[in-house]
Amino acid sequence: MKNISVLFVDDDDELRRAITDGLKENGFNVIPAESGPVALNILKTFKPDIIITDLRMEPMNGFDFYQIVKKNSEFENIPFIFLTAINDFLAEKYSKELGVNSYVTKPIDVDKLALIIKSNLNL
Repeated sequence: MKNISVLFVDDDDELRRAITDGLKENGFNVIPAESGPVALNILKTFKPDIIITDLRMEPMNGFDFYQIVKKNSEFENIPFIFLTAINDFLAEKYSKELGVNSYVTKPIDVDKLALIIKSNLNL
């Protein structure tokens, strides 16, 4: 497996560190960001293979972040995973209608998340 790059956006410091460390242990190159605006700034110089984002964040939620990123043709084909505590059918349905590849609820085992990433990248 080539070194897969992941942009992981979550405002929960502890979770962001745990997921980042766990994905690195699974062989992924992970760039963490604590908010949508920080992630947008990272995307100015870094093109990940996949993006994972939380939904409930300030000042920009995951839905808004997704829509801003997907407007840029350079990123339109990058798979997106929503990793969220929102276990709600309507939120999941809306995510799928937007075009999000996977909607995953927290808590999640990092090894399972690694499999979801690989599945989204057809690895």
